[in-house]
Amino acid sequence: MRDDDVHGDEDLLTQILLRLPVKDSLRSKCVCKKWLSLISEPKFCYQHTLRLCRKNNADTNPCLYPSGMLFQESVECLRNKKGYVVPFTDNSNNRFIHLNVHTNFEGTLNYHLLQSCNGLQLWDSTPIPWPSPPYDAEANKILQRCFFFYVSNPSTGRCVRIDQFGYAFRPAFSSVFLVFEPWKSPHYKVIFFEIILKRKLKMCVYSSETGSWSKLDVLSHPPPTLFCFPKPGVYCNGAIHWFQLGCDYVISVYFDIDQLCFKNLPVLPIPAAVISQNQLQLKEDYSRWILRYNVDPTKNNLVRNSRIEVDPLRVVCQPPNEEGEEESVFVILIVEHRKLVSFNVKDHSWKILHQEDRFFSSHFKEQYFETLASV
Repeated sequence: MRDDDVHGDEDLLTQILLRLPVKDSLRSKCVCKKWLSLISEPKFCYQHTLRLCRKNNADTNPCLYPSGMLFQESVECLRNKKGYVVPFTDNSNNRFIHLNVHTNFEGTLNYHLLQSCNGLQLWDSTPIPWPSPPYDAEANKILQRCFFFYVSNPSTGRCVRIDQFGYAFRPAFSSVFLVFEPWKSPHYKVIFFEIILKRKLKMCVYSSETGSWSKLDVLSHPPPTLFCFPKPGVYCNGAIHWFQLGCDYVISVYFDIDQLCFKNLPVLPIPAAVISQNQLQLKEDYSRWILRYNVDPTKNNLVRNSRIEVDPLRVVCQPPNEEGEEESVFVILIVEHRKLVSFNVKDHSWKILHQEDRFFSSHFKEQYFETLASV
């Protein structure tokens, strides 16, 4: 078959382009106007993402595999407005990738990452401390840009602005979540919770499909300390889950989106004091926790002194290799506040992904997914 035959058969060309990795697909836009138009179509982007999900797990639970760890420095740091990615690959020239999506935030004064969900990211935009009013025309123009959420896809560099439904500032007792499950729908949702008087819960949902917010009151009473702690919840299986451990508290609940109510998670099978070195998995029916494996950083000389501080960040699953072996499971660790390390729980091997001369001070640490998904 000649190249002209492939180029002239749009269905065949589409099937070929759908099999390219995300980065190669983006580079292919430069080949010609026809390829640019085809790859830029929302339908193509969704099919490409959906194929990635099914390729990675063709059975009952399709999913995307992360390609790196996503960070954003805390506001006290000099690089406070930059998100960056540390890839899981061995490419030494691709160790530290700055995200440039913040250039799309139209001059807002302060913004930070709230969540990363299957390739899309949710940002909050608020003004930094500002002089008292009245403001001049330029100041008002800048401030008006700050009362928005932003949803971005750093792989494609696309970003959209979503209004915060009339709030001048985020309410004190509130929390917001990005919901994106590409194996179910090409559209995403932003779920916003606010606790109002008498601990009544207000819930607002933004749908990218309709481009609008819907509001409803939830009769359920949230745990009193739920939104008082900085660690966000995690959305999966149609519910938002909170699991937080402290010196004198344990938050272990989830919110069922369909039934609009809070429910308790099962009791931990091990003491909370030793949970950090053990990886637990919740059964699909929420009946109990399963202890999957123990993370011992002293194995294979990852650390020689057990008193060295090790902070487990995330459990990361990587796809099976070409030989058909089962997926690999890694735990991403921060060692001595300076090294980002990938620890293989099966053979206890490890490798340094990134190392800094100063302490890690990032307040946002999430998995990073590559996708062509439209925003």
